[in-house]
Amino acid sequence: MRERSFGSWIALLVKLGTLTFAAAALSFLLFTLANFSDNVKKYSFYVKTNDNETAKTELIRLHYFYDLSRKWHVQWLADKYLFRDAPFYEVADLYLINDWQKVQNDLKEKLDDSRAYPYGNAKFRQIKAKYQASQIKLEDALGIVLKEVAMDYEKALRNCLDSSVSYNQCFDRVWNYDLATNKKDAEEALKSPPPQVKYILGPPKDGKEGKIPVPGKDKKSGEGYEGEEKPGSAGSPRKRP
Repeated sequence: MRERSFGSWIALLVKLGTLTFAAAALSFLLFTLANFSDNVKKYSFYVKTNDNETAKTELIRLHYFYDLSRKWHVQWLADKYLFRDAPFYEVADLYLINDWQKVQNDLKEKLDDSRAYPYGNAKFRQIKAKYQASQIKLEDALGIVLKEVAMDYEKALRNCLDSSVSYNQCFDRVWNYDLATNKKDAEEALKSPPPQVKYILGPPKDGKEGKIPVPGKDKKSGEGYEGEEKPGSAGSPRKRP
């Protein structure tokens, strides 16, 4: 058996080193992508549950991944495949803190995108807030809703139907458009109080201000609330924009 020369050993070591480095780099990349995917899922969950504080934390982490792509000089690749929804992440955060005007400003150049549907919701909520603060009259608020907001909702609905999603995913747009084109429903929505959080997720905070009241704690066993209905039963309040 022919013995390896010193040069052949060096070549073998270089190949093994290269393979080891490539394997380590690939493992690190896959680990980073897995963390990024998990971060996006958590952020989406906290947005859906209206947990603005935790959602903000997850948004900061998303910024970390974007900065990381810049350091690795693959920002163009990240923009194309990973951060296509990045502008809408920021909008969702603004929506949670009720910055209606900033939501509209950030989306007004993206209204042809089906993901820009919060634009109409933000305009409606801004008008509702002004009406309930007695800054505008009911007739003026209804005029804006039945004309401008209805047009925004119609555009959002058409964008959704023209996209590749199923019809069921456009249901909220259908509901909002029906509301904004019906004077009675629009007036009811403008006068309705803001929704109250029924359940607070996460561990209770310390101190008196952070204590979470337990529904029905002071009631005797077997008693219920007047008009109380089981989840999923008929008669539950319908969603408003």
